[in-house]
Amino acid sequence: MIAYLSGKIILSRPGYVILNTGGIGYKVFVSNTDVADTEKCELFIYEHIREECDELFGFKDYDNLEMFIKLISVNGVGPRVAMTIMTVAKSEKIIEAIISENIAFFQAIPGIGKKVAAKIILELKSKVSGLEGSGVIGHIDEGDEITEALVSLGYRRGEAEKILAKLPSSAKTAEQKINWCLRNITK
Repeated sequence: MIAYLSGKIILSRPGYVILNTGGIGYKVFVSNTDVADTEKCELFIYEHIREECDELFGFKDYDNLEMFIKLISVNGVGPRVAMTIMTVAKSEKIIEAIISENIAFFQAIPGIGKKVAAKIILELKSKVSGLEGSGVIGHIDEGDEITEALVSLGYRRGEAEKILAKLPSSAKTAEQKINWCLRNITK
């Protein structure tokens, strides 16, 4: 697994660079703010391996790599969408949008709809609340969090609370609970 690359950028295009490291050229997807043309470059790497390809995503700062990994942990957010988010805003701005539950921020990013925006906020809020250092976000009951996610998707609070009360015990994770609610709220 590749975790770090250092070398000279031999080709720079919007969204990616080719980085010459020891005579080998690596295509690395980057945000536009992480690199400049033909400079010596050091990148922390996330290697995304799928059946049909092996892609590298690079970040100048390790904190940005960690934010990227948090974003792709959300179901519905792949590496390309996460990189788009990272290109649009710095990690601090993304964390701020998550903590303040700013769904419009995420919806403004190409490839992200209302449901995915709500999932990003719901699933990452507890993971990033300590990162901002404000301590504004305390412990939030998971039921309240799921209700808020459904309300942010446009459902009435009473409707969301009624369906949440009927959750089966087989729905363990927040994602499973939200998916179950979304499937059953209109019935």
